Amino acid sequence: MSFDSFVNFAEAVPALIITGVILFLIGKGTFYTIPQTYTGLVTRFDRHVRTNDFAGLKMKIPLIEKVDKISMQEFQADEMLETKTTDNLFVKLPISIHYQVNAPEKFFFEKGDPIKLMKKVVAAAVREYTSGKDFQELYDERQQIKEGVLNKVETQVGTYGILISDIVIDEPQASVEVKETFDRVRSSALEKDAAKNEAEADYIRTVKRAEADKQRNILIGEGVAGFREKIADGYSLLRKQLISDGADPYTADRFMEEAMRLDTLRDVGDKGNMVIVTTDGASALRVAEFQTLNQIPANKETPDGKIKQNNKK
Repeated sequence: MSFDSFVNFAEAVPALIITGVILFLIGKGTFYTIPQTYTGLVTRFDRHVRTNDFAGLKMKIPLIEKVDKISMQEFQADEMLETKTTDNLFVKLPISIHYQVNAPEKFFFEKGDPIKLMKKVVAAAVREYTSGKDFQELYDERQQIKEGVLNKVETQVGTYGILISDIVIDEPQASVEVKETFDRVRSSALEKDAAKNEAEADYIRTVKRAEADKQRNILIGEGVAGFREKIADGYSLLRKQLISDGADPYTADRFMEEAMRLDTLRDVGDKGNMVIVTTDGASALRVAEFQTLNQIPANKETPDGKIKQNNKK
């Protein structure tokens, strides 16, 4: 290379560098990429002109158009709400909002801070639902509270270009003193319920025993009635037999009376601890004598083989 050629090349280098820089800047301002799960909002002089919904390499007019990239991923926003229950307790309620952008144009252009607005709307709805509940209900009804809040805020939050997929309401947090007081009240309520249940169970057992006794007495009464009916039938048959054999009715009746009296005395003798009182003194003496004789043991055999007799009169 001659000296003149070298000088000409050296003079051209700055121009080449400047041209390369200009081309690089133009290329950088013209080409851009949209990552996966993102949406690109292209504006021209701060006016929205198009939306890039698909990821990949894109082009724009350099220096005139610019691109804002909005993530379409799901995010979580945590809040600690303080609320007052119906039993006058101030508790903190941790909530987690799971959301994602579903309308990037509304999200980016129409609201100044849509995430902050979403948190305020959800917090107000949660307080509205929890203000009518006591401390125990906050524990037990968190699922119902979540569903009610989701239904209430869905439309309003949708105007911010946001879709809430879930709201997680954690256990309410109270001071140590409130927790101890609540535990004592809950324990007392459980003891009261246990005592009530035990009383109801004892009442049921008593009623069932009474019903069983009633049924048993009915069965006994039916048995006694049946027994007496059979005896009466037997006496009736015996009286008819006597009359058919030639006895007159009066004699048959007297015979039946004596037979029934002797049957009664026999039963008394079998149950020596029974006492029968009659209006006839002589009959009473005979009954007493019969009872005494029946309580004396029967003849026994002595060791020498002889029979020892009990003299019954």
